[in-house]
Amino acid sequence: MPTIEPLTLTLAELAERWNMLPQEVLISPHALPMYFYFDGLVFDFNDKWHRANGDVSIVQTLEGHKTRQSTLEIDLQRQTMHKRGLLKLTQWEEALSDEEMQSQQAESDRLTAEIARLAELLQKRAEERQRRVRNGLLRTAPRTLSEIADRGQTRFPQFAYMPHTPNRPAGETPAIPEGAVVALEDGFPLKEFLTGADLVVSMLDVRAVEDAAT
Repeated sequence: MPTIEPLTLTLAELAERWNMLPQEVLISPHALPMYFYFDGLVFDFNDKWHRANGDVSIVQTLEGHKTRQSTLEIDLQRQTMHKRGLLKLTQWEEALSDEEMQSQQAESDRLTAEIARLAELLQKRAEERQRRVRNGLLRTAPRTLSEIADRGQTRFPQFAYMPHTPNRPAGETPAIPEGAVVALEDGFPLKEFLTGADLVVSMLDVRAVEDAAT
């Protein structure tokens, strides 16, 4: 009965297969693409909007609009009560003309609409972020591999590469292009370091190297 090969080998398994030390595999001229498992949010590097803090300017604008709109509403309420003889303005307040009040009301209405638009935009962003969850392998960046080869470990990477999917159906377009640099966020469980024990290689890549050497 033929042996069913695994889809991946760990770095240790590959080192044993090739009769090498794990570190030697990492710096070998036949160095293979290495992958690590990640469960968390993955974003295209150029997707500044969905990545962490991509909403800072919108949030600041929204808070500014809310503060201004609240000030206008309070002022309009006091001016209206003053005109009706129900309130005396303080010495720091100036009575507004009807035209000035209409102008403030128009600004308040505009801000109300803009606040709703920005809030909806941020809500949509939050929902879209949650659709960027990945539970699978990512390709390790060369710098990450170099640090593991030198030190045995590295800080858990913030960046990696989106792997290529073998036998992808024709016409299917991935949300993030294969091979693209990706930014990683909110990994679970949270890991401080990535080590050689976390690395795996594709059996397809292993076979390609071995076949080329025969």
